[in-house]
Parts: sequence; structure tokens; C-alpha cells
Amino acid sequence: MDPVAARAGGPHVLPLDPATYDGLTATGPAYGAMGDPGNPASAGCGAAAPDPVPDGAPIVVKIGSAAPFTVGNVSAATWKNPPVTDPSWRLNFQGLMWMKPLARRAAQDDQQQSLAALVAQAVQFHQADPDPGTNASGWDEGTALRRLETENCLYNLTHAAELITGMSADAAVLLGKRYYGPPYAPVHNHGLMANLQLVRAGDLLGRSDWKATAVKRLTSEAPFAFSKAGLSFEQASGYQGVNAGLWGQAADVLAASPGATAAAATLRKAVNAAWTAFAWETEPDGRIVQIGDSEESTGRAAPRNTARTLRDDQTGTVIGRWSWTDPKTSYYTLRYGPVRRAHGHEDRAGGVTWSTLGSRVLVGPGKYTYDKNSPWYVYMISPASHNVAIPNGGAVKSGRTAKVKSAKVQTAAHSWTIVDDIYNTPHTRIVNVNRDARRLQVSDLFPKSTLWRQHWHLAPGWRLTSGKVGGTKMTFTNPAGRKLTVTTTGRIGGLVKGQTRPIQGWHFATFGSRTQAIDLVIRSYGRKATVTTFTVK
Repeated sequence: MDPVAARAGGPHVLPLDPATYDGLTATGPAYGAMGDPGNPASAGCGAAAPDPVPDGAPIVVKIGSAAPFTVGNVSAATWKNPPVTDPSWRLNFQGLMWMKPLARRAAQDDQQQSLAALVAQAVQFHQADPDPGTNASGWDEGTALRRLETENCLYNLTHAAELITGMSADAAVLLGKRYYGPPYAPVHNHGLMANLQLVRAGDLLGRSDWKATAVKRLTSEAPFAFSKAGLSFEQASGYQGVNAGLWGQAADVLAASPGATAAAATLRKAVNAAWTAFAWETEPDGRIVQIGDSEESTGRAAPRNTARTLRDDQTGTVIGRWSWTDPKTSYYTLRYGPVRRAHGHEDRAGGVTWSTLGSRVLVGPGKYTYDKNSPWYVYMISPASHNVAIPNGGAVKSGRTAKVKSAKVQTAAHSWTIVDDIYNTPHTRIVNVNRDARRLQVSDLFPKSTLWRQHWHLAPGWRLTSGKVGGTKMTFTNPAGRKLTVTTTGRIGGLVKGQTRPIQGWHFATFGSRTQAIDLVIRSYGRKATVTTFTVK
């Protein structure tokens, strides 16, 4: 009999998205919800699968759009070399993350045979695909920590001793040189997630040595998680909320660990500042601005703060707004500073976003894929997908940075001057934002270059109503009835929307989805600065 047909309702179809395979969200679940051993209701498994997992029926699983597979019928070759190349799919599959909702549902319905089948499949993974001592075959730190999270879930539900060997193998990865954190790598959310799972596994199995190592790491790494302004060093607004939530869990762990109460108190202050910074990254429409690898997800409620700007030279971020309550206020971000790292994009040569009158105008590309071999990934992180200027033939040079040369913050207008040599040639960008005129003006000058281009990415929904390529003025309208006028001292070099060869003119509001959006290219004219002005009415 077809195993898919054997189950009423077909296979368990599980979504492929960051919240699924990261096991977290921007707000971050509490540590107890991730699996406090004293909280058997959750067992660290997350939400239960919507469909039953009945005893005696094949457990058929379908992750995203890939072909389904049957629990207990996965070959060693498939574990070592999955049939899908997408790294997110492999992370979910080899990390056994797809088991958690099924195990939670089986336990909830007292389907002990199905629960035992999942445990047996986890054990079989380790027998079929043992640790090669390298990152190959699903033995990188990111996959190992997610697998340990799943095994923590299964063990909490079943106390099956046969899981311990695999849990120990995964813990060994996180305790060794593949650990994603100091001294092998900068502080990062992967190392933090690894330590949280080591603490939990240590509690479940009575491995005080695992827990002690993880707590020591959390204590030493916490001061380097955020800048003094509360911003994550991972260069992505989406990961700001992720890190704030995870470090909040770390503070709970430290508070419960002997000798770490002072570190916990200090960390809580840093986490509070991180949540405030996340509120700064929340646009007037209530969703976060898309900087770096970020989706247009729900943001954070406004803090009790009357400041109009947040400037952080450590992360290279400026955020400006004129109200915390008016949904029609003007809001902008400006990127500069350190080289690209973690979840950042190539936007540090003065990349801007801008919203006003309740409409997003200039936007970052967002997050589409983590597959570094995909042309969509190359486009997503490239300068050309951001609101920056690029000299003709310019390529980003390793190690180059950008800085604020001057700033003037007035009641109704903000002005910032950014200088850099990121393309191995001097560049000055001046950004002026005017509250009352609902205007953004950007000037770019490459004094040693004969030609440069400004790339401007309009939010999805804007439609051209007048103007042509080669001219100096265009107007656009959006579904909200707003009118955008773009004028320039340069020349409009092109307008592209939804092009695939080469990829250009796309926006990624959510992971894995793409929407056509206008990419407006303006070329310099003569040797003077190119000044482009955006006005909304």
C-alpha cells in the first residue's frame, strides 16, 4: 500500500521557514517554554502537529515542497547526502527538527508506538551517519545543536536511554572546536543556542560538566552580544529580536546558576536595552525595518522615549523618527561602519530606508534564502539590491569601512554626511531628511570617478505614472493613494521590475517569497555630485 495513502489526510506537511528550523522567533520563547525539565507539557518541543500521529500507521513527513519520506525508512545514504540541496531544508532534515511537533502531538494523544518510532529514527540517524569529525553530512555545529534540541525534546517525553549516545555525540560537537563562539568565532546566536541546549541536556541527563561549560561561556560572552546602544553585532534587524529573546533566556539560566547572579543582573540590563533598540527598528506601521537578513515581521511596542535619533557607531547604524505614536510620521535608517558579517548585507556605504505618511518608500531587499550558491542569495546581499551608490566597475574591497563625518539633528530636519572608500575610491554621501516637507534628499560624489550609479529600491506597490528613462524626473503612486516624486541632477539610467536575467527588481518580505518591485537606477551626469530627491504627498 502507498504509505502516503495509508494515513488519513496524507503526510504531515511541515513548513520550511526560519521559525521552524531555528526553533525560535523574533520575540523569543521563555527558557521554560523551550523545555524546562519541570515543564513536561511543552518538553521543549514547541507546538504540536495539527494532525494526529496514530499508532500503527506509517509516519509520512513532507518538509516544504520536497518529496515526502517515511519515518523508519530513511537510508544511510539519504541521511549523509539528502536529496534536497537547499541548506535550510537540510538543516531541518538532518537536525531532526521536523520530529518535534510530531513527538509533541504523539505524546499529547498518548500514541506511544508513534513516539517510540520517532525515538528509534533519531537513534538510527546516529547509527547510519556517525560523526565524521568534520562539518560534513550534517555534523556542522548548527545542525548538531538543532539535533540536540530535538533529542532533548524526545528524552523529556520518553526518558529513553537509547537516546543518550546520540545526545552525547551532538554535545561533543558543541563542546569542541566546531563550536560557533569564542575562541573560534565571534559571539553569535548559534553559540548562544548551543549553550542553552547544553544546559538543558545537562539538566536532563545529570551532566553537570556540560552545564558548567555552557554557563561559563554564557557569562563570558554576554558582554559582547550587544553594542552600548543595545544593537546586535549581527547586522540584521530580524536577528535583533532573536538575540534579545535568546539572551533573555540566558539571563534566566545565569540567575539560576550559583555564582552567576551578578552576571545575570548585568545581562538583564543589556537585554532591556536590546529590546529598546528593537523598538527603534520597528517602523511606524508596526513591522520591523528590513536591514540585513530580515523579514517584514512584527516589531516591538514603542518605549517611553522622546529622542528623535539613535546613533550607534559600533554597529554603524542611524535610525531617525519624529514620533512614537503617529503612524504617518517620517522614519529612516542609515547604514555605515564595520565590514559585513553574520547576517549583514553590503549596505554600509550609506544605505538608506525611508517611510513617511504611512507608506514605505525606500526598502532593503529582505531575506529570501540562506543558500550561498544561489544567484538569489548573491543578489540579496549585494550592493545593487540596496539603496546605495556604486562607481562604475566598482567592487567592494575587503576590510574597508565607512564613518559619519558630520551630523546635524534639528527639530524638523536631520542631515548626515558619510565618507568611505569601500570601492577603493573616495566617496561622500550626504543624506537629508525633512519632516515637514516629507522629503528625503541624497547626494553622492566620487571625486576620482567619471561615472557612478545610484540604486533606489521602492517598496512593492509603487507604480510609475510619469517620466521616462533618460530624463530627470519620475512620479509614482501606490495603493494607499500617495504620490512619490523623484527628481535628480543626474539622469535616470533605468527602471527594472521583476527581472531574472540578471536578477534585479525584487523584494523579499518573507523568507522564501519574492515580489516584483521597482529598482530605479540613476547615473551621474558630469563630475558634480548626483543629488536625488524623493518627495511624498
